[in-house]
Amino acid sequence: MTASVLIVTIPPLGGGVPDKTRILARHLRDIGHPVTVAHYATLTDYPDLVAPCWQWVRGKRPALRRGECFGDVPCIAVGCALPELEFTYYLPSAQWRDVIAAHDRHIAVGGTVMVSHLLTTLGIPHLVWCASTMTADRIDRRRAMPAARRVFDRMVVGPAQRRMEKRILAGPARFMTVSSYARRTLVAAGGNDDCFTTLPVPVDPARFTPPDREPRSGVIGFAGRPNDPRKNLPMLFDAVRILRDRGNNVELHLTGEANGDLDRAAKALEIADRIHWQGWLPDDGLPDFFRSLDVFVIPSFQEGLNIAGLQAMASGVPVVSTRCGGPEDYVIDGETGFLTDIDAGNLADAVERLTGDRQLRSALGANARRVAENDYSLEGFHRGLATAWQDVWQEQP
Repeated sequence: MTASVLIVTIPPLGGGVPDKTRILARHLRDIGHPVTVAHYATLTDYPDLVAPCWQWVRGKRPALRRGECFGDVPCIAVGCALPELEFTYYLPSAQWRDVIAAHDRHIAVGGTVMVSHLLTTLGIPHLVWCASTMTADRIDRRRAMPAARRVFDRMVVGPAQRRMEKRILAGPARFMTVSSYARRTLVAAGGNDDCFTTLPVPVDPARFTPPDREPRSGVIGFAGRPNDPRKNLPMLFDAVRILRDRGNNVELHLTGEANGDLDRAAKALEIADRIHWQGWLPDDGLPDFFRSLDVFVIPSFQEGLNIAGLQAMASGVPVVSTRCGGPEDYVIDGETGFLTDIDAGNLADAVERLTGDRQLRSALGANARRVAENDYSLEGFHRGLATAWQDVWQEQP
């Protein structure tokens, strides 16, 4: 009988982790496994399922809700008590134990390894597909917190999560990291290198394809969560201002919707007319977005991989990225794009070099497409997953 698979993850509401979860769930279903996705419920997005302290003392208890995600994949949202502490998301409650026990094979998918704590605590052999250490993932988020929350995070939440991370890294899991940066930092955080393999998020070159004609010069793009402080959009806005002041006819096209701070920043820099928000694009809208770009930009402080950068490359778009971790695997300086310091002027220099030299832009775009096809294929992902699966369960998936 084919093993049932439980994918334990974060809420599948958008971003790189849900992309990974969707790719994994669809592949496992395609090869015959019944798949269920289970995720913790957050206070912000699932207030009816959680019991924060002010409700818990009045008798409210966490709840569980079943539904579907990614179209038709069975999905379970599991609430917790005291969600304001955050690390409570990863504690194996009676509800979590029942959900986990109902499945044969278990895979944790997250930005960090933290969702694996549910399985590690129960001593269950499992796979973890991850992108970052807890510290690297959290440092810029913490800077953006209000002062009181920042102190609480540093004194209470952070230490609790670091202890959990150490327990996970010493536990019964096999780790699949999305980049060499992720593997290196997780091993440095206490992981055993023999328990790690690198499994990047794949990109489908049949879906993300170059345009029939070269895109308009000067259209630079960004895709990601604009309210994530790690993405460092204010620096990208500064680079657009520098390019405008140099006389470059550039436009910045972004997926998602602006928040008030970003709108105010664009107006203060007098570049609001150069900023074009595309809204939250459905999956079938992303290929056309990437094909419309001249250059794709990753201005981040830290990235485990950044799947959008690979999707851009598969679309024949060269990438300019800061030296922020994961993108350094595929943004090969001078070959598929350029790597820069975390500096608006450096970023502007690299973008200007590509938009101003059409022959260079074309050559690097072709190289980018070739790397995406050869090194980040679906077939390579399938082989890598099969090897990790064999290591944990001594069977082929």
